[in-house]
Formats: sequence, C-alpha cells, structure tokens
Amino acid sequence: MPLSNLSHLKSYPSSAFKKHPSNYMTMGLRKLDAENWLTIDSEYDQYYRARQQLPSEAKEEVLQRLPGGEAACEEHLGAAIQFLVKEYPKEHEIFEGHLGQEWIRNNMTGEEFSIKMPYNLHPLEVVARLVVEDFNIMMKTIGREEWLMKTRLASATFSPAGWYLRDRIGSLVTDLWFSAAVGGVSNALSYFSRLYQKSFMERSSFFVQVRPPGESLAETSFIQEPNDFFPGNVNNLWPRDIIIKRERQTFCRLPKTNAVVFTVKTSITPLVRFPKEELRALLPRSGHGWKIL
Repeated sequence: MPLSNLSHLKSYPSSAFKKHPSNYMTMGLRKLDAENWLTIDSEYDQYYRARQQLPSEAKEEVLQRLPGGEAACEEHLGAAIQFLVKEYPKEHEIFEGHLGQEWIRNNMTGEEFSIKMPYNLHPLEVVARLVVEDFNIMMKTIGREEWLMKTRLASATFSPAGWYLRDRIGSLVTDLWFSAAVGGVSNALSYFSRLYQKSFMERSSFFVQVRPPGESLAETSFIQEPNDFFPGNVNNLWPRDIIIKRERQTFCRLPKTNAVVFTVKTSITPLVRFPKEELRALLPRSGHGWKIL
C-alpha cells in the first residue's frame, strides 16, 4: 500500500556532472539555504520502505551510538523536528499524548514518536524513521590537537558505500573516508574548525554500481563490501544494469552541544535514464573505451 501522495513535493535538484572538473580531490563545498537541509519529496515512499527493513534485520549495522553523545542526539532530534514541522507541516504534526507528553506524527506513514523523555524509541532512531537521510553526529575529542579533532559519536547509516558502520563509529575526522578523498587531512580539519552554528554547507558525490535484475532497493543501497558494487560476471553486463548512486551531503553545527551533523541523502538512478549531455560528462578525459550512441 503506497504512502500519502507526495507528487506535489519536488525533488531537490542534483548537481550536474562536470565535463571538465577542476579537481575531484577537493571538498567542493557550497553554501546551503537552511530551508533545504532535509528533504521530503515524491520518492520518499520507496526509500522509506527500503530503510524500514534494516533496523529490525540488522539494527547494529545501521544504528550506532557511543557514550557521551546522548545530549547531541537529543538536540539533533529537536532540530530535525523543528525543521520538518516548519517546512513540511502537512506531512508532520506535533500533538499532546498521554499525561501531556509531546509526540510527533508522521502523516505519511501514520507513525508516532515521543519527542521528549521518556522516549518510545531512542532519538537517533526517531530521526532515522522520520527522514530518508543518513546522518553522523561528531564532536570534539580529548587528545592531541583536540580543538581540531572530531570523532563520530552517533550514526544512522542505511546506505554505506562499501564499509561497515561498526568499524567507523568512534573514528576521528582524520580517519573518515572523505579526509583522503577531498584534498587531504588538513583540508578536512580546517573546514570543521570553521563551521559556524548558522552556516549550512553541502557537497555532492557519486558512485558507479551494478544492480542485478530483481535486486531490491534495500539491497542496492546497503553495500558494506566494496566488491559488492560490481557483482556477477562483467562480461554479461548490460547498460540497464548500471546505476549511478548519488550522495547529497550536508554539514551544520548544533548550537547547544556544538556537535557537527553530517547528513547523506542517497538517490539511485539507472544509467540509461541520464540525458546524453550528462553521460558525456562522465566519460574519461581521454574518451577511450566509451561510446555514447
């Protein structure tokens, strides 16, 4: 049974592939309007359903938190609810439950969650069930160069890109995948030290992946082993089996706990659905071995 009709909600525009990018080894950050922090769009239904399988089947693989992150998780819940009620009031509403307790109702799914203690679910999981973004909560850690170092204290990750959350929880910024991929450790540390409470930033990333016929969206999204990006025999590969997995990443700082929230919204598009102009931008600079008909 489909969720509420969300055809009136437009998808947040994805960044076009650059034909001649200046340097893929940079963060590629751009300012983000605060009203576009989280997104509910016409594709919410399918991604919501894909995510709902995972907490019950592999909860520890998608939800992790460490001691010391509770206050930040609660603040993130409050920020997410405030945003959703303001930007998507038809889809979310606050109501008074038993003994005056505040709850939020997801009108798209019918789910209801307590938003103040005592919670019916942990704040980390409540946010994960309201939105289709993954998110990581990072805070300063004690140690060498403490003012620069951040550690991942909590995470809801339903679309890992070839890694295990249990291996990444508690990791420093210097160990995160984007430290090496976006211009080195110094770039990442410098960026986090300059992220102010009222600034919202975003960047984009993408992966090429094979989706075998009949594979569910949950299976396509949830990739923990790097080899699983390209399953099967490459010699039997058809263009319709290739997908582009895009990530829209945002960064903001919570005012009370000073934690940094790093969100990732994943969208999956078959390669054959891209216009020729965008496909040309994906060609290697030499163009050898590729042909756009």
